[in-house]
Amino acid sequence: MISSLEWILYLSGALVVLGYWRFRKAVNMVSNFPGMRLLVSPMSPPGLLLPALPFPLWTYPGFSFPWELKHAGLFGIFKCDTVSLCAADGRAILFTADVPFITKMSSYASRETFPKPVDEYKVLSYLGSNLVICEGEAWRRQRRIGAPAFSKGMFERLWLDMRDIVREMVEQERWHERTDLHFDEAVTTYRGYTPKRGEILVPHIVDLTLRMALAAIARAGFGMDFTWEAEESFTRVCQGFGNPQRWHWWLVVLHYSWAFLDPLLAPFFHLFDQVTTITPSFVLAPFFYLWQSPVFLPVRIVWVIAFYFLSEIAIVFARPTDADWNPRKIKVHEALHLVAKDSTLRIALPAWTMSLPLRRMRRMKLAFTILEAELKRLADERKAFHLRQTLNNEQLSNGRLPDNRSDLLNNLVRAAMMDEGDLEKGPTGSLVTSSIQKGLTDEEIIGNTYIYFLAGHETTAHSLAWTLALLAAYPEYQDEAVQEINRVWPSTTAAFEPFYENTSFDDYPKFPFVLACYAETLRLFPPVQMIPKVAAQDVSISLETTNQDTTTVAQGADTNLRPSKEVDPFFTSQDSYTSAPHTNFVVKKDTIIMIDPPGVHYNPRYWENPEKFDPGRFMRPYNKDAYIPFGVGHRACLGRKFSEVESVAMLVHVLRNYSVHLMPTSPDGEIDINLSRERFSKASVRITLTPSEVPLIFRRRVHQA
Repeated sequence: MISSLEWILYLSGALVVLGYWRFRKAVNMVSNFPGMRLLVSPMSPPGLLLPALPFPLWTYPGFSFPWELKHAGLFGIFKCDTVSLCAADGRAILFTADVPFITKMSSYASRETFPKPVDEYKVLSYLGSNLVICEGEAWRRQRRIGAPAFSKGMFERLWLDMRDIVREMVEQERWHERTDLHFDEAVTTYRGYTPKRGEILVPHIVDLTLRMALAAIARAGFGMDFTWEAEESFTRVCQGFGNPQRWHWWLVVLHYSWAFLDPLLAPFFHLFDQVTTITPSFVLAPFFYLWQSPVFLPVRIVWVIAFYFLSEIAIVFARPTDADWNPRKIKVHEALHLVAKDSTLRIALPAWTMSLPLRRMRRMKLAFTILEAELKRLADERKAFHLRQTLNNEQLSNGRLPDNRSDLLNNLVRAAMMDEGDLEKGPTGSLVTSSIQKGLTDEEIIGNTYIYFLAGHETTAHSLAWTLALLAAYPEYQDEAVQEINRVWPSTTAAFEPFYENTSFDDYPKFPFVLACYAETLRLFPPVQMIPKVAAQDVSISLETTNQDTTTVAQGADTNLRPSKEVDPFFTSQDSYTSAPHTNFVVKKDTIIMIDPPGVHYNPRYWENPEKFDPGRFMRPYNKDAYIPFGVGHRACLGRKFSEVESVAMLVHVLRNYSVHLMPTSPDGEIDINLSRERFSKASVRITLTPSEVPLIFRRRVHQA
């Protein structure tokens, strides 16, 4: 009889054999091209949880290794701009920062050979089919219809909306009042720094830029009314949704209980704050290091799970809020905020988890349900309006929408309905159109609108946060940006001017340096860390075997790609783009090729001093093929100009009235630029690159008449 120990040994042996067989298969898929050989792939479910280990290229680099290693830590070590990754789970991946290869692979002519692996994106289809998850004819149809939705009228609206959003932020957050040198208000010390008079300390600037981007997409994207509310009230109210409904008598008991306990607990909280403030950071550093080490990973996982469930229990005894005393329905702009916050979680979790009796799940389900219903209502409203526009005057009914609607959703519906076929009347005068089905279905309209929201909200907010941080770190560039703004909008008085009224979208191209600052930020902090392609068939490719030749690759240079069986004339070009040695090898069908934006953006072959923040590089000729924050090739992001217009509008209105500064890094008020940049550059890789913490200080700017 086989003992338990023998069963364990047999199963372990079988797993080892299976893992080795999968590993050899992965190696053969990339023809044993040099690179990483790992037990676990960072793209596998276990790989998403494991932290990076010491000697990451030979142990485990972690899921966010493209950002952490960039070009020098990955391609510089292997001395080649293409590196393979083969793991025991059978995954075969090529990571590349080779621009000519990327350009050729992503060209329209190569779309059949290297399509997008759309199966990896199916989780994004829960509100309907969209551009991200489609390939082939379905993608071409949606792209053709979606492109005209980004019209000049929409950009004009976006430009003016951003002006109003900045003005409302200044008013609601009382920036004009709080930056007065004579304003006296109790201030809170943050990380040992107490703001001086006339200073506004924002502990994490993303809290502001996220709401700005949310307001922009709500107004210019969906045509919704978004009223700016101060952080203290808006965030607290949003977090209150999804809480369990407690009985009124229990709320009364809790109210009096907390009124009794607050004076008793206040001294302990005050003592804790004092101890944490005066304790030197080097005393706590060893404990934080041990806590973040791989040894404590199981303890951290148990702690997170236990803390989450304890918080679910604690909410029953939590202090009553306004939402408990006066429950109400969630508003649309509140649903937008919660959807933006929880989209990453919604994508990562299976659908059945939405029904779990957990507070965050209830809140997430409520927000997504409200947003989906509102998007359907708005789409139906606009569809009905455009249908009525084509009928005779006697068929028009009440509730007609204004003719000047220019938001993204309205443009998308109009483009979808006008794409193919003519609108026609039904036999009884009902509104019938064959173009809706030939253009976009209702689900596709909703799905694409949501994708535009998801892609354009978070990425722009994070990039704006880093732009402000970099301008604070390098004030000479901030001064140059302000000089450009003042040349376009000269001040007529030295008094404070909260926003520039006499502006239009025609002003947008007048701020090339401000746009260059945003572009340089996107180069240093690319929102997307990996752009996947998949080999649809066995393909023979030619790649450089070394990147030690620092000669800049010419823009638009070609590379050598050809199917291994039937050679297409398109792939037979023998042009060489550098003098570096090449190698030909076969990439097997289903091999994943990951375009590595950080590797490209930090590649010294294409960018001089790639670590340096230098907006001026975008005021000079540069290799456009080596700038890929919005994707590459025919599948590049449709919302690029939306993001650029939104960001420039926000930056010019904020910088015109306020200067932005880094928080001091030492108690004596000194600022170490390198240390500050190291801190605000810390980021996590979720759907997009997300900053960990970006504290900034704002002061009122004095205009020179």
